[in-house]
Amino acid sequence: MRCSIALTTALFAMLLTASPRTFAQELRVIRVGVPVMKNNAGRSVPGNLERDRLVKALNGEKPDKKLHMKVQGVALDGTNPEEAVSQGAEKKCDYIVYTTLIELRTQGDRVQRRPGTIEINPKRTESPETAAMNPEYRATVEYKLYRTGDQSAISGAPFSTQEAMPEIEVVSQVMDRIANRVFDEVKKGVPPRP
Repeated sequence: MRCSIALTTALFAMLLTASPRTFAQELRVIRVGVPVMKNNAGRSVPGNLERDRLVKALNGEKPDKKLHMKVQGVALDGTNPEEAVSQGAEKKCDYIVYTTLIELRTQGDRVQRRPGTIEINPKRTESPETAAMNPEYRATVEYKLYRTGDQSAISGAPFSTQEAMPEIEVVSQVMDRIANRVFDEVKKGVPPRP
């Protein structure tokens, strides 16, 4: 009896001093650099605000338990690709995702459609009175994901949505969707641990 109590006490002491790493595999952190969003639309939306939104959305992605990996968004201040690549290397980024606001308009603005645009929500119809009180904004943001040091894009596509909310919020919704897509693309490039 005394032997089993001593053995139990010794095992309990070993469990308390063992690192958590012995119980769970450590997460690999994949760093994704995010430069300031380029704005090619006719309306003013701060590129640094949307960059920060994308960084926050990437950091909010839940870790992939199967691959034991997590994506970490890293804000980059570069305004051109050379600066972004340099900063990405400095900050040890594995990937860099560039974003460009290519469309931000209301229903009355001229339509500029890009082929291959991914619609986030189906078209909605509203009465003219509701549309006048809460104008709908249509935002399209194109993203391109690169592995650091590689000049060919891994993936990229324009994402588009139309909502009755402020312009910045409509663009932010698209940035959240881009974060989901970037996370999925990064997972494809991570080999599973044995």
